[in-house]
Amino acid sequence: MSLPIPPALPTLQLGLPGWALRAWREADAHALAEHANNPAVWRTMSDRFPHPYTLEIASHWVQHGHVDFGGDNWAIALDDLAVGGCGVHLGQNMFACNAEIGYWLAQVHWGRGVTTQVARVLTEQAFAHPQVTRVFAPVHAGNAASMRVLLKNGFVCEGTQRLSAIKAGQVIDRVIHAKHRGLA
Repeated sequence: MSLPIPPALPTLQLGLPGWALRAWREADAHALAEHANNPAVWRTMSDRFPHPYTLEIASHWVQHGHVDFGGDNWAIALDDLAVGGCGVHLGQNMFACNAEIGYWLAQVHWGRGVTTQVARVLTEQAFAHPQVTRVFAPVHAGNAASMRVLLKNGFVCEGTQRLSAIKAGQVIDRVIHAKHRGLA
């Protein structure tokens, strides 16, 4: 018995020349391995994001890992070349009114406003689901740049989850930012 093929994700424009969110393709594996293998990128991600990020891992992700991970996961593309990744994960059961967003971008493109636009588009995608009243993003306590991205998009800091995650064998704090439907 074969698994159902998930519906194709739409390509979403970021409002920046040449930038879009699009479905992952097998041809993205080399670029993914190159950009995701950067320790500076890895430090900002959960430990589910592997390091080193090999071509084998990248090939798995673009073929079916992004589906197995759950949620909707896009490549962040510049002129159709994958230079990052992002996603929206809807809550389940009693948490169905929540959606979590996440994103990462190749270091060479940091500081250009790209992830601010990515977070805006992901938030819009999440709120397109009528049951979603809260979109949130957990951020490692030391990742001030990602927190600024969220604040620029109208997220508020809900608080710090002390000693709530493990990164590279160390217990760290996470800061939760959220945006609520109908609240400024």
